[in-house]
Amino acid sequence: MSAPTSLTVAGTAIDMPVVPGGVSAEGVMEIPEAFNRASWYKFGPAPGAAEGTAVIAGHIDTTSDRAPFSALKSLAAGTVIRVGRDGAPPVTYRVVGVEMMAKDKFDSGALFRRSGPHELKLVTCGGRWLDERMDYSDNVIVTAVPA
Repeated sequence: MSAPTSLTVAGTAIDMPVVPGGVSAEGVMEIPEAFNRASWYKFGPAPGAAEGTAVIAGHIDTTSDRAPFSALKSLAAGTVIRVGRDGAPPVTYRVVGVEMMAKDKFDSGALFRRSGPHELKLVTCGGRWLDERMDYSDNVIVTAVPA
């Protein structure tokens, strides 16, 4: 299994390094603090795997909407995503859907799938900013399939 090292999304500012991430003490996926880095869930399938969902997540900027992952919510079907890998050729995907999922209804079982057809899911925050939670109301989830 080759770990992903970079992520590029055609037509966007997303062109960034990808680092492995695990699970935080709070029980959520670890994501780098920097807006220009993404994290691959290292306990799940890698991009290019035979089956299951590879998950790459990153932050959006709460004040300016200029962080690269802010573009995820408006990706069109067919958009090309390239994932560079350590010691292996890059893998190319195409977007098949973008959905908003309420954080309080988040289905981690469906997202972090280990079997079934291979997919790539890109995840970030979206929806409304909730001051009382200091967090967004939703997650933006982009689904892509091998091109």
